[in-house]
Amino acid sequence: MGIALTGPIALLFPGQGVQKPGMGKNLYDRYPAARRVFERAEVVLEMPVRKLCFEGPVEELNRTDVIQPCVMTVCWAAYEVWRESYGLENVSVTAGHSLGEIASLAAAGSIPWETALLLVKERGRVMAEAAGEHVGMIAIVGLDESAVERIRQEASEHGNLWIANRNADVQFVLSGEMAAVQEAERLAIAAHARRALILTIPLAAHTPLMEAAAAAFRKAVDRLPLKAPSIPILANASGEALRTATALQEELRQQMLRQVDWARTMVSMRAMKVRTVVELGPGRVLASLAAKHIPGVDTWNAEELFIDFAGPTTA
Repeated sequence: MGIALTGPIALLFPGQGVQKPGMGKNLYDRYPAARRVFERAEVVLEMPVRKLCFEGPVEELNRTDVIQPCVMTVCWAAYEVWRESYGLENVSVTAGHSLGEIASLAAAGSIPWETALLLVKERGRVMAEAAGEHVGMIAIVGLDESAVERIRQEASEHGNLWIANRNADVQFVLSGEMAAVQEAERLAIAAHARRALILTIPLAAHTPLMEAAAAAFRKAVDRLPLKAPSIPILANASGEALRTATALQEELRQQMLRQVDWARTMVSMRAMKVRTVVELGPGRVLASLAAKHIPGVDTWNAEELFIDFAGPTTA
């Protein structure tokens, strides 16, 4: 079954922020492979994953310790449907944004998916403990890096602030102390940013303020039975291809502290001559970025491939 896709293919996994009630339900209703993932995830996580993903409520689903294992479950359900439908023959690379990087390790065979699920649960737990009223994040769209850096420097007079995500040439996330985040919002609006939105995530993710959470997470990472990936994994921090277990471990150990440079990840995909990008998880944030920044690439997400154009059900 399925649509003919041109290789090389990149499989991408989204991160926190894509969650919404109803995510994954179409896959669950249609594909036995997805149902098996959701059912097993509930046992492994000891959480009502189906209820949270399919029904919410939003307030519960938006909790950091709930978002992360739930998004990981949806990503893996989509991956299993992909694997049964298309196989891995033409997949040349995988990558994931922040949280999604752990799904990419499982997709590349570096850790079992259930181990990845438990790692994500621990990641969500320690990050939830780092949440607070006095830290936050703001997305700024429509200004180039030099303009965003000027905003960051000026806003830093009100508190510590870093560029946490460089998602594209004109799409950034700043992260740090809330007074500085609020000042960055004011400055971005004054600079005519296309968008300046304080996120509903009470974290200073991908900054040195996450050191305590990162130290706790490293203990879990150091226990992982990591293997060299069967396909390259593009690193969040550098966009470079990771090919050894040692490189993967170091990437995970520093993940909470380092900037996510997704723009470099897309440069690497261009260099690898990726022809098709498939986003496996809720939404199409990463697929949309690829469509704008990788010339000539075809982009798909799980809903488009497996629901909208899939033909008769396989159930």
